[in-house]
Amino acid sequence: MRIPPRATSACIALAAAAALCAACSGAAPGPARNLIVVCIDTLRADHVGAYGYPRATTPLIDALARQGTVFASAHAHSNWTVPSTASLLTSLYPSEHGAGIEGRVRLLGEDTPILQMRDGVETLAMRLRRAGFRTGLLSANPFLFGRFEAGFDSAEVGRKNAAQLTSAALRWLDGREGGRWFLYLQYMDLHQPVEPPPPFFDLFRVAEGGVRGPEHTGWSFGRLEDRRDLDAPAFRRYRAHRLALYDGALRFIDEEVGRIYRRLEETGQARQTLVVITSDHGEELWDHALAEHAMGGDPRGFWGVGHGHSMYEELLRVPLIFAGPGVAGSRRVPCAVRQVDVVPTALELLGLASPSGLRGRSLASLLRRGATPEGCVETPLIAESPAYGPDSQAVVWRGRKLVARSDGVELLFDLRADPGERRDLAGADPHLAAALRSLLRQGLVPAAERARSRALELDETTKRDLRALGYLR
Repeated sequence: MRIPPRATSACIALAAAAALCAACSGAAPGPARNLIVVCIDTLRADHVGAYGYPRATTPLIDALARQGTVFASAHAHSNWTVPSTASLLTSLYPSEHGAGIEGRVRLLGEDTPILQMRDGVETLAMRLRRAGFRTGLLSANPFLFGRFEAGFDSAEVGRKNAAQLTSAALRWLDGREGGRWFLYLQYMDLHQPVEPPPPFFDLFRVAEGGVRGPEHTGWSFGRLEDRRDLDAPAFRRYRAHRLALYDGALRFIDEEVGRIYRRLEETGQARQTLVVITSDHGEELWDHALAEHAMGGDPRGFWGVGHGHSMYEELLRVPLIFAGPGVAGSRRVPCAVRQVDVVPTALELLGLASPSGLRGRSLASLLRRGATPEGCVETPLIAESPAYGPDSQAVVWRGRKLVARSDGVELLFDLRADPGERRDLAGADPHLAAALRSLLRQGLVPAAERARSRALELDETTKRDLRALGYLR
């Protein structure tokens, strides 16, 4: 099945639901045999239909969400790929696994050592291969090499669009019906420059009109300085078209993910396979441009757009959807959860024991039919290790959030009353700020106790790909 790009929303939803019926209708008996993790790089949760977005960006993922379980409040552990993806795959915080960059003020660039995960750190792939799984890594993000590839029987890492990555996944799935397997996919089409192919480039129209072209895929309007800039007609047109490109690229990914589910159905593996949909981080789309300009700190002089430099929710809040054996359908869990919870949850649903020393906890009890929100366990949500600007940490606890930067800037928000993070309460509630600061100190490994990480060696192909993505300059 291929979902027609210009079908109505109702038809899209019905077609997607029908395609996924065999894959996700009810929980199959016993543990899952296989696991597929789909990480959609740079996907903010609030652009997914299952999280309330009005555009038809994700009909397939929304249908999967209806047949599985959605975690309404899931957080990543960094605002850029390397540390965040390492946390997803290891169930450790960035300061523990060591992947990322260092420095009181950080600037990812040509001369910046990009650190690998530390020796001795085990990934989900390593654990599953030891348990007899065939393991495959397919990543369109060029950063996932070095120790990211450890534990995978095969790995293809390099720039591909969603169609190319899916075709590689289908080739990898050929002949896998007999044994257990784990496939990790990382799509990259939402990352700047966002250039989805036709018809997705022009799929979503905007009221501002005008011709959508290459200028909308570039790093424009990254240095807005006051309210007049946000109200300028040129910026408003640009932003509307930029959002439409982002949403069109997401629809492109959604359709390509649908090809994978069809293959699972055709080979009879759908009911045996646990599916996890998530992202490594979100994307800023000028949500806090003026606030960031006022604070400063990014050595590139960018604010309000992209990722890697702030700890606002548009970067840290990510989708997290489970479907397959052991997962109740039509379920939405309000509990605050973390990406470090994915590894222990997957291991339990696969019928395997979790080792000691993981930061995360299994969410399997929350995925079962009849589970109640009373099963939520309050655990601090911690993020750290930016790519640009002052070293920063964030902690979310019971709806309150503290951001602490190495240059002394602190931000405090009540996410329950102010989910858009517009009102900084740091000066008004110093006792709460101190309590959250204490939680950060308890949760993070002191710098003096951290083992050293080795630098990744970038070959010329990887450097070229990272330059094209705006990481290296």
